[in-house]
Amino acid sequence: MPLTPRPYHHGNLRQALIDMAVTVAEETGKDIISVREVARRLGVSSGAPFRHFPDRESLMTAVAEEALVRLRLRVERDQLDAPADPIARLKALGRTFIQWALHNPTQFRLVSSRRLFEFDRSASLPVHFDAVRQITMDLVEQAQLAGLLPAGSLPEMALALRALAYGLARMQVDGQLPQWRVDTSETERTLIAALDLIVDGLSRARPAPS
Repeated sequence: MPLTPRPYHHGNLRQALIDMAVTVAEETGKDIISVREVARRLGVSSGAPFRHFPDRESLMTAVAEEALVRLRLRVERDQLDAPADPIARLKALGRTFIQWALHNPTQFRLVSSRRLFEFDRSASLPVHFDAVRQITMDLVEQAQLAGLLPAGSLPEMALALRALAYGLARMQVDGQLPQWRVDTSETERTLIAALDLIVDGLSRARPAPS
């Protein structure tokens, strides 16, 4: 089915361009989104978007920035509601990431592909990423100090837990779960259960107190 333009009416053109870039990526399955294609879909002149985004990379950077802001806000909100226990909070953090990725698969896919944009040239991407990373680091440190996780390299433990949540989400987005006999109606529950299983295993594997 051919993609048809959606006429753009006066408003926030920059935001409309970001939203349409996500829509095009979602409908076509492509990661490489043309600024001119987005303009065509919005029904604006081909030159209009370039006042906001001089090239495709700048447009995709803005898409990533918005997605990461929303992820950070959701993480911080869910952490406020999480129990005080650091293991429970680590599970909540992983659950938040998995749910966000499953409910926003296109944004997750685009943010995950660093080849689409210059991460370090963005003013906000490193800030928001580091905020979520620091939450992970703090929770791992609290769990280690409380004897709830094995002692060892804090950065490596935090990285392993992030990789766990990321990998589970990526398996769903990449369409791998059917081969693991995961029922589509049970996807979210199964991924969260797998995450909890490994975090609980790490917690039980902590060394005995001296």
